[in-house]
Amino acid sequence: MNHYYLGVEHLFIGLLDIQSGLTGTLLEEQGLTPQYVVDAIRRLTGKGNRQRLWAGVPDTPRTKVVLSIANDLALEAHRPEIDERDLLLAILEENDSIPVRVLRKLETNLERLRSEARTRALTDAPAQSYIKIDFGQDFDGTFALSDQTIALLRRMFHGYSQIRIERRLMGGYTAALILVVTPIGTDRMEDAAVVVKIDTADIVLDEAQRYEQHVKNSLPPLTARLEDKPTTSETSDLAGLKYTFVAGTDNNAQDLRTVAQKIGVDNLGDWLRRELYPYFGKTWWQQRREFSFQVWTEYDWLLPPLLTLEYVGEEDGSAPITAIKEPIKRKRINELHYGDVISIEGFIVQRVNREKNWIQLALGKGAEAAKRAYKIQVRNVNLSRDTFYRGETVDRLIGRVWQTREEALLRAASSLDPDFDYRAATIPVIGIRPDALPNPVYAYDDLLDRYVNGSFSKIHGDLHLGNILVGPNSSAFLIDFAQTRDGHTLFDWASLEISLLNDIVMKAAGDSWQGARDVLRLIAALNAGNAPGVSPTSVTMQPISAIREIVRECLAVPDQWDEYYIALAMASMRAFTWDTMSIGGRRLTYLLAALTMNLLQHKLSGAGSFDTLSTDQPQDE
Repeated sequence: MNHYYLGVEHLFIGLLDIQSGLTGTLLEEQGLTPQYVVDAIRRLTGKGNRQRLWAGVPDTPRTKVVLSIANDLALEAHRPEIDERDLLLAILEENDSIPVRVLRKLETNLERLRSEARTRALTDAPAQSYIKIDFGQDFDGTFALSDQTIALLRRMFHGYSQIRIERRLMGGYTAALILVVTPIGTDRMEDAAVVVKIDTADIVLDEAQRYEQHVKNSLPPLTARLEDKPTTSETSDLAGLKYTFVAGTDNNAQDLRTVAQKIGVDNLGDWLRRELYPYFGKTWWQQRREFSFQVWTEYDWLLPPLLTLEYVGEEDGSAPITAIKEPIKRKRINELHYGDVISIEGFIVQRVNREKNWIQLALGKGAEAAKRAYKIQVRNVNLSRDTFYRGETVDRLIGRVWQTREEALLRAASSLDPDFDYRAATIPVIGIRPDALPNPVYAYDDLLDRYVNGSFSKIHGDLHLGNILVGPNSSAFLIDFAQTRDGHTLFDWASLEISLLNDIVMKAAGDSWQGARDVLRLIAALNAGNAPGVSPTSVTMQPISAIREIVRECLAVPDQWDEYYIALAMASMRAFTWDTMSIGGRRLTYLLAALTMNLLQHKLSGAGSFDTLSTDQPQDE
């Protein structure tokens, strides 16, 4: 860190680095991984200057105080040397160092930490009793839980004799695992079921912080809530959260993707209007306020990395041909090619993958979309030699271009096995009017600098069928607040429309390109205010019509639909790059991005009306 002094923060990081040590163990029991705390400390202290201003590595005045307290504790225990417990207790007793300030910010129970630091034997590992794991009749037996997941579940439900995993909620398109779990006590009495989310530790711990900041005080009284602090693991990079239900809910709660198959599309649309929107809207979407923004500030983060670089150290001697820094000039970046050496300056480290040796940077601090735009991923970083931590501002980093965003998008388009030239400026829509739409891979860039007069509110940030639960009496619950923030109100509804199109509409239409084009005609009819028709696929559009009714109420300017089309276009750009989405859904979202960009191009150019696809052709075979 280029600190030519020994501060209390360095002593504390040393305590955290002791394998199965007292400090790390006690913090893990409060849901904090040592590395997460280390990153938080580094963010507060920052890196020092490479230039030494004094000889040696002197102790800071506060370090001398802490070491003096630790020495007194050792002497009181009739020991000649300070041990780990002495140093931890001394840091907690001094009570005003950087580590203690960080622990307060992370809402650590310092009194509990002091008490257990005094009494816990240094050789003790966290008590782990064996917990039997059973599976309910609704659990998919073809899905196998990893050993790391099973170990984490046993730690999460410490104190119970048994848990029963009722079902796996299908969730979204990320690696997160979401389960419904019933805990069973030693007396064989069952507690209320909880929803468990398991993901990488950084994501889970950030979600817990985001819940406290954005969600805790804005949820309706009867809905899913975070039950406790996260549970971390000593043996893997996983962590878990428990969401509990209140007011007598039980393990009958199911995700909306499952419920939709049971209640039918007509009832699904009614439920969205009657239950979901008004219940959460009172403190979220209906609390919107005017918000003028550039598209990139809210939506660039949805796209693949602006650049993927191979790390080049300063000692390599390669001279950068250009510097990437704020304000971003995308025209210059679009001219870069494989092998070009560049420097990036003033970016913030957003993620660090120590297993695969890559880091991800973006512009700006914080969790809001506007503060993490223009992602750049850097591969093959020697993290054992070069220190990078989340939240760090990187003054200068040199890398060689390995892949551009355009190349990543074209690769995603190629994976759709298109029946047209996916590298052309326009794509055919075959048999419908207009006969060609702008290729979204090239058309999206012009939207990023456009200003939008929209609205701003609390949003879920990842609103899809897997994150919406239906409880008793058809009540609505939301889970997974990893992306919850203040942002563009319409983004939630664009995300939900994408989810409905993939999980319901395209299942009826099939995965073929023809099926995707048939659905595109239905969407074009809906955009034009026409009824979608009565064919089997047309009927599945009813929930989409319900979404549009909600959107109409949320538009900042009545009937100015370009605000929504921008959100839908950018959400579609993200969706067609997801290899976890069905190929039919990805084909449709690729076409949908093209359709919405065609509408926006005509609106932007001052055309009298939007060009929409003709619905004169038969919509289904």
